[in-house]
Amino acid sequence: AVVSTQSTGGWAVGPEELITKAQAMHQTVVYSAPTIIQDVVARCIERELSLKGEEEAYYTQLPRLMQDGCGILTEACREAGLPVVEPYSGYFMLLDTTPLDLEFDTSKVPYDVQCSKHLMEHHKLATIPLTPFFGLNKELSEKYVRLCFAKSTATLEAGAEIIRGLRK
Repeated sequence: AVVSTQSTGGWAVGPEELITKAQAMHQTVVYSAPTIIQDVVARCIERELSLKGEEEAYYTQLPRLMQDGCGILTEACREAGLPVVEPYSGYFMLLDTTPLDLEFDTSKVPYDVQCSKHLMEHHKLATIPLTPFFGLNKELSEKYVRLCFAKSTATLEAGAEIIRGLRK
């Protein structure tokens, strides 16, 4: 039996094989949108459509902001000798962690999950592992982590300094 509080699974107790599945489900459930949020998003889209092409439109400003943010982190990664996969759109880039030469026991926890934890705990750099998003072929992404560049310039510059400090 599994015991859980709150409909969102604030905590759960049960057999490991069920808890593991509950954790995997929680990874995607937290991104769901209640009705009120859907209504707000619809109103925002309507406003943006009325401003289409104007300078104050969010979708006019957004590409510039994302390009600038991506550029700051890409430059820092290259200076540190860390390969990146630059996106054509979106607000995440992939960082190849292979040059960091980190070693982890991956018998229970994937490399990228441990790498993300290591980068946060030892370098204060927040990254997102990819393997939780893979059902099959997790090994294709195990050496990559995601960096989000939808941040303020100050946050991006601070992150860039941390990345430069990872240089071997």
